[in-house]
Amino acid sequence: MVVVTGQNKVSANPDDAMSSSDAEDDFQEPATPTATQAGQALPLLPQQFPEVVPLNVGGMFFTTRLSTLRRYEDTMLAAMFSGRHYIPTDAEGRYFIDRDGTYFGDILNFLRSGDLPPRERVRSVYKEAQYYSIGPLLDNLEDIQPLKGEKVRQAFLGLMPYYKDHLERIIEIAKLRAMQRKARFAKLKVCVFKEEMPITPYECPHFNSLRFERSESETKLFEHH
Repeated sequence: MVVVTGQNKVSANPDDAMSSSDAEDDFQEPATPTATQAGQALPLLPQQFPEVVPLNVGGMFFTTRLSTLRRYEDTMLAAMFSGRHYIPTDAEGRYFIDRDGTYFGDILNFLRSGDLPPRERVRSVYKEAQYYSIGPLLDNLEDIQPLKGEKVRQAFLGLMPYYKDHLERIIEIAKLRAMQRKARFAKLKVCVFKEEMPITPYECPHFNSLRFERSESETKLFEHH
């Protein structure tokens, strides 16, 4: 035990007294990180990029200008290479993007000069453009086949209330009818009609009104409630 009176320190037990050097050791500030520890930490933001950027996209290598990646401000690539985010590098110093690089060349060609991919790659490039949030490329791809036809089809189906629900129900009925007849195929007659007023969920046609037990000789009607 150490007894303190004024500024004089008296030790009741010399063996238990703490030396000044021991006391200083207990109150030392944390040591400064070594060079090895500092190397393991993430670099300080913002991250600096060279004018010519080497890329490793899922194991495929590309080289482009920094201005190309930043061409459209509201894209993911522009945000990634804005300096606000840390991007890891591979063993060769290429900036790594963990994404399949098969169609990344088409992305770069659009950013460079507005080039669009051939028709057979439109769907795949569209998917990549969605991932990188490249709005101008998405707009251009939607105006060419096969996406243009799909866009028109979806617009048409949008005019048909509950299309998806009805289609799934029709398939379910067809499967049940085929099982009842022990057949590989089943034919259904579907009546498509137009209402003067919009159909609400409570006015939706009841597909359960189809009678599975009808014989071939009976009149086949689509009953609408």
